[in-house]
Amino acid sequence: METFRELIDHLDKRRELAFVDRKVNPKHELTAVMRRMQAGANHALMFRDVAGSDIPVVTNVFGFRRTVAAALGLEEKDLLRTLVAKEARGLPVDRVDDAPVQQVVSLAPDIDVARDIPQVVFSEHDAGAYITAGILIAPHPETGAYNASWNRCQLVGKDKLRVRMMPPQHLGRYHAEAEAKAQNLPCAIVIGAPPGLMFSAASKVPYEADELEVAGAWQGKPLRVTRCKTIPVDVPADAEMVIEGEVIADIREDEGPFGEFTDSYVPVMKNHVFRVTGITRRSDALYHTILAGGTEDLNLVGVPIQTEIYKKVSAFVPQIKDIATPGYVFGCVISINKQNEDQARNAVLAALGGYSWTKIVVVVDDDVDPFNAADVLWAIQTRATPDTDVYTIPRVSSYTREDVREVHSGKLGIDATAPLSMKPLFERRRFPGEDAINLEDYIVDRD
Repeated sequence: METFRELIDHLDKRRELAFVDRKVNPKHELTAVMRRMQAGANHALMFRDVAGSDIPVVTNVFGFRRTVAAALGLEEKDLLRTLVAKEARGLPVDRVDDAPVQQVVSLAPDIDVARDIPQVVFSEHDAGAYITAGILIAPHPETGAYNASWNRCQLVGKDKLRVRMMPPQHLGRYHAEAEAKAQNLPCAIVIGAPPGLMFSAASKVPYEADELEVAGAWQGKPLRVTRCKTIPVDVPADAEMVIEGEVIADIREDEGPFGEFTDSYVPVMKNHVFRVTGITRRSDALYHTILAGGTEDLNLVGVPIQTEIYKKVSAFVPQIKDIATPGYVFGCVISINKQNEDQARNAVLAALGGYSWTKIVVVVDDDVDPFNAADVLWAIQTRATPDTDVYTIPRVSSYTREDVREVHSGKLGIDATAPLSMKPLFERRRFPGEDAINLEDYIVDRD
């Protein structure tokens, strides 16, 4: 899929997009509805009447991993191995002048992010409205290679945002290099981006890579870009909305608190200041927002992490069925077709070292669904021997956020695969005909 619109149409055709027509308050009420949806059918939502804005709000578009695969034109079963094959590639961008994202243009002094952007407030103690589905795009101050990354942005004035971006994140390094030259960093915030760019921005591609070109490779066709109206930055021509501006050198302001993806609050911290110089959008723009730590966020974060772990583990275990990050992205479950007893242990160690955030790894046989937490717990309880199959690595850091890093010290691995010598004893039951049963053909309608 080459545009956000194609993704929305795909969900609508599959009846995985629900519409909300009643007026909804963007402060808390919108998020409350979203959380109820994520706890149930987990469909995407389009709020067509959001108080204070004429722009519909769309969320939870990647509630399912299968939607990630479909958006990239892939089969879910082949998702990780295909992304690994494509990750190092790039396609030169396709530059255009006639861009849907610039159908409506607001320039100084007629800029007001409070007027032009839905003011979505998520959690009880959030400092205010935040942009959470904005991809920040900037060219490197020296090489011109483009970085794209997801960064939260606090809305604090007509033409000002506060942005969380720090080294070693690539965008933070870009800004640090510009700041060393006493320069501001020209930067654009893209909302409603093409799916390929969404995953390029979330991926762990090398620092030197141009992520606009990586996005083209992931979507199988060059990314259409256009030049911003006020800054020397290229942006996706088919996005829904772009906020143009620059990250100011040598200025930091208090940002937060914010309820982040760990399901706790990031406290008030000094963060960067973004000065808005222009806002462009489609005439019928959709505003994409993401609940940090919700099902959509965990898929956007989780698939690139799964891909990184797949690269490391596949060097030791050639027959990986799949890798999941159920529950949370600080751990993973790896399903393998085990050929010798060393492979599960090697998979544990490779995964724990393969991605810095990973602190808990469970390896299961290929008859276990790694995305089903109950199935994984079943494997641990029926196939793991605590004396010999549990591995701890003390005093190794994983998640390094300053205020909680001491909690994320040490790593744990569990081999929940059955011993090969006892494999016949662990054959799982099968129930012939179960997959073909439609319960509606059997249950009596009591009405």
